[in-house]
Amino acid sequence: MFKMSRNKIFLVGTMNNQITGSKLPSKRNCLSVLYYNMRNVHLNLNSSALLTIDECLIYWKKARIPNQDRDNCAKKLKKLYEDLRSLEKNNTKIGNLYRLREKQFEETLDDLFDIAHSNAMNTIKIDEDKEFLLLQRQKGRVGCMLGRDIKLAEKEQRKATREDAEYKRKNIQQNSGYLKTANILNEFDSDTSEFEETIIEEPEIELNIPSSSTSVRKRARREILTPRLSACLDKCKISDRDAVHLITACIEAVALDINDFAVNRTSIRNARQIFRKNNTSNIKSKFIDLNLNYGIVHWDSKILPTLVGKDKCDRLPVVITALKTEQLLGVPHLSRGTGNEICSAVYDELENWGLLEKIQGFVFDTTASNSGRLSGACVLLEQKLGRNVLFLACRHHIFEIILQAVFIEAKFAPSSGPDIPLFKRFIDNWKNINKNEYSVWTDDSMTFDILNNVRDEVLDFAEKRLQDCFPSDDYKEFLQLIVIFLGGKLKGNVNFRQPGAYHLARWMAKGIYSLKILLFKNQFKLTSTEEMSLKKISCFIIKCYAEVWFTAPNAIKAPINDILFIKKLYNYKNDDKKIAETALKKFINHLWYLSDECVAFSIFDNRVTIEQKRKMAIKMLMNELDEYEQVGEVKKKHSLKIEDIPNFIHQDLPVDLITYKSIQLLNRFNIQTNFLLLDPKCWEENEEYKKGKEIIGSLKVVNDTAERHVKLMEEFNSKITKNEEQKQFLLQTVQDYRRKYPNHNRETMCKPYKL
Repeated sequence: MFKMSRNKIFLVGTMNNQITGSKLPSKRNCLSVLYYNMRNVHLNLNSSALLTIDECLIYWKKARIPNQDRDNCAKKLKKLYEDLRSLEKNNTKIGNLYRLREKQFEETLDDLFDIAHSNAMNTIKIDEDKEFLLLQRQKGRVGCMLGRDIKLAEKEQRKATREDAEYKRKNIQQNSGYLKTANILNEFDSDTSEFEETIIEEPEIELNIPSSSTSVRKRARREILTPRLSACLDKCKISDRDAVHLITACIEAVALDINDFAVNRTSIRNARQIFRKNNTSNIKSKFIDLNLNYGIVHWDSKILPTLVGKDKCDRLPVVITALKTEQLLGVPHLSRGTGNEICSAVYDELENWGLLEKIQGFVFDTTASNSGRLSGACVLLEQKLGRNVLFLACRHHIFEIILQAVFIEAKFAPSSGPDIPLFKRFIDNWKNINKNEYSVWTDDSMTFDILNNVRDEVLDFAEKRLQDCFPSDDYKEFLQLIVIFLGGKLKGNVNFRQPGAYHLARWMAKGIYSLKILLFKNQFKLTSTEEMSLKKISCFIIKCYAEVWFTAPNAIKAPINDILFIKKLYNYKNDDKKIAETALKKFINHLWYLSDECVAFSIFDNRVTIEQKRKMAIKMLMNELDEYEQVGEVKKKHSLKIEDIPNFIHQDLPVDLITYKSIQLLNRFNIQTNFLLLDPKCWEENEEYKKGKEIIGSLKVVNDTAERHVKLMEEFNSKITKNEEQKQFLLQTVQDYRRKYPNHNRETMCKPYKL
């Protein structure tokens, strides 16, 4: 079972969108509204607290009781929130002390949230109001506000009327004196006209004194902002203030009158906010009109500063993908990065976009909060959806975990801490290295022995992949270093890039640095341990790792690639037993793509023989023959013990992994199963097989999609607006603009901006 709904609050109960009742607000009232503002309105803690306090103050003003400063009230509410959070974090711990604290806190929830001024009892003049405050401070908040004090209300109304009349009288007097001065000056002008005619040498003096007859220039009404210009300003991270300068200069550059246009910060800000909201509404409407048959939801989290204040929170980009479709749903913030919070946030976004019935798969990083067996976000979200869903663990994340384990086993770097000391030394010495003198694989007996039988195969793979387009220059550099180390030839001159970031979080840096240092080992001082670690890492990367990393995004090839990787690691024991066993132990915990359903991806893999496909089709159709075996849960990942690997690699794979449950993959994506009855030789000409191959081939089995939107949120987290709703509109607008104008080519920029 999944945990408490996100609409429920620990100890407090349900959330409320406003404070109700005829008593002064209790602690429970305030906390329920505070959580509503944070979870449903998506405000941060500080903004939510201030908004809740504003509601509280309405009741305190009705009761005519002096209150504390607004900021102090908010500070008190945030302290109450932190006390509740502390109890919630410890609610799974066993101990009478924790239960006692929870009971004591719960007993005070219906007590008054007291924000009265410290001198309130001396300030209040009416005895009934004093008595009411004392009663509200008692257990259960005795008493209530029954209605208006008519006599006092009439008295206050008379006072307000007097003050308003006094204000108008003073205003009239000021205007009257101003006009009298102007009239006196006009009379003076007429009386001295004859005198002025005699003094023709004196220059004329103009008195710029405003009067009732002075003409006032009309306010500029012409709007300069368009949807495209507004989106462009957002994409370029131009603030409202900077936009004023930029737009003014542009108007001047095209020889127009600036006075004709409404160019000020307020007008520009309001217009941009309206454009963002309308643009987001159009994006959502167009997406809903697509009426997708299925969707795959991606998410990834990142700790970022809150929009207001110095706190930090988890941001969770939620993205939907389908065939030729990708759409950001939102980037909600989480109070905690737990599986339950992630599940609730993703569910809310899917519900908001009407996608709950469309989702057929999750793409996620294999962290405990996502893939935990009992309280992971995937399990909880699947339970909330109420049906079986495909678990597509990010393949890049899986292989990053393996490489990290290999680095630790090779004693290359500390298992904790962000930096690798050897890399830091290398970057400091880079300027002293002669880039034309480097070593290759044949210069060392160990690397020669390990790589000799795979050199041509790996070199051919790397040279072919260099012709591809990559999301990052790191990918290309990594392949180039492999080609150089294996003695291959690159197009053009050999150029080595300046070493970049080297912290442990960047997996690509590990491979790049290892190869680069090994290439220049004769010019860089290394200990014998460091050199041995470099050789182990580099050989593992070249022989086992590079190919599986670069082919990771291919969904159809995933099952066969994983089978081949297991075999490759098992055989690598002959080269480096410890490294091979370390990698195997990690990998067998992540056989997501050998599960009952995912292994059926391979039915579209051209590397599977016709005979194997024939056997696979028979096994997939077995559910029609054996109704008893249809009962059972579909496994989310294949289970394999380390001692069973020798038998596993000698099985008929992937045929032996196919079960009658595998056919659910085709049913999930509305792929007709009739082609399974045909001879596999004819499948390539069958329309349903082609449709299935296109759909499965389009599945994104790496989480680069969500990671791109993490980067988007990082870029704009502190830019342009601090309003949570506008921040979501901003992200949608920027993503849409980048999709429409992916580059700066003239042809691209000349395209019209279609809403």
